[in-house]
Amino acid sequence: MILFCDTSALVKLYTQERHSDWMREQANRASHCIVSQIAWVELCAALGLKERMGQVQALVAKTALARLRAEWGMFQQFALDGGLLHTAGELALRFGLRAYDSVQLASAQRAHWHLGNNMAFCCFDKSLNDAAQALGIPVLTVRD
Repeated sequence: MILFCDTSALVKLYTQERHSDWMREQANRASHCIVSQIAWVELCAALGLKERMGQVQALVAKTALARLRAEWGMFQQFALDGGLLHTAGELALRFGLRAYDSVQLASAQRAHWHLGNNMAFCCFDKSLNDAAQALGIPVLTVRD
């Protein structure tokens, strides 16, 4: 199985939070992990916010960022282009999504077109998962 991970899934690989262990298991089982290039910005911002909000200690955030920098090239990255951004805008209107969530969904949709059902979308946002399912993208979800 190939995973397309949005930022909510990726952050669980770099910090310890609810479902982090499950997410690490899924990533270890996957043959590849695909991400949208926008995930770099989102993940850096998320780690910085976690530190500022006191959700992680400074050393934990610094270590997570160092790991991210070292491992980023191991993710297969879906590039952003004009067509993808146009699609993201249309998906934002159709599903009422936030801007970066729409970019994530457009990237996952394009990946699904190339990979078919060999790819699963991994995300911890219900609205984004619902939109992916509406587009016929297989969604991998944790069972509580």
